[in-house]
Amino acid sequence: MKFCFVATLVMAAGVMSAVVPAVPQPAGMAVGKRQFESNGLILDALKQAVVEQTTQINATLDGAPENPSTDEANVLADEINPHFAAIADALREATSSFQLPSLAARQEDDGEADTCDAQCITEKVLDIVYEIASTIRAAIERLGLRPLIVQINPLLLALSALVISLNVLISGLLLTVSAVVTTLLGGLGLSLLLLGFLG
Repeated sequence: MKFCFVATLVMAAGVMSAVVPAVPQPAGMAVGKRQFESNGLILDALKQAVVEQTTQINATLDGAPENPSTDEANVLADEINPHFAAIADALREATSSFQLPSLAARQEDDGEADTCDAQCITEKVLDIVYEIASTIRAAIERLGLRPLIVQINPLLLALSALVISLNVLISGLLLTVSAVVTTLLGGLGLSLLLLGFLG
């Protein structure tokens, strides 16, 4: 199962290598290297925050019975849900911090060679998406969707908002992430929630 997830992620990253140029910008609008680099650093910090939470979630799941009763699943969900909420908060904070193109403020190319370009941003986003989606899948497979839905719903909406905001910089990002999330979480009763990635 893990191999299938990794294969999906690698395939999506390969597809994006051909379709991740920044969207054409109107006159007076430019996406500079500093802008990509700044967003790359924000994504690095986000990945660290996400992994801190998913590590706790996975540790809880590792100690859970294979087939927990409803009461056991509810108790475990009470332990896990605050971590899902923390991930959603981290996603919202990152989204509000992104530097996006602006007609009023043009970012100039600083000439530095070592920057995070569109492909770099795409890979970082896919890495974060995989980390979150695979953890959600593991939690649902062990505990069921019902005790987790209250926190998974806003988490997926926050993830969708992050990807949509970066799609301004990187054309095709939303489409690629939609494919990855649908592949990882499809068939788990999340079809309505996943529509946030398709709209």
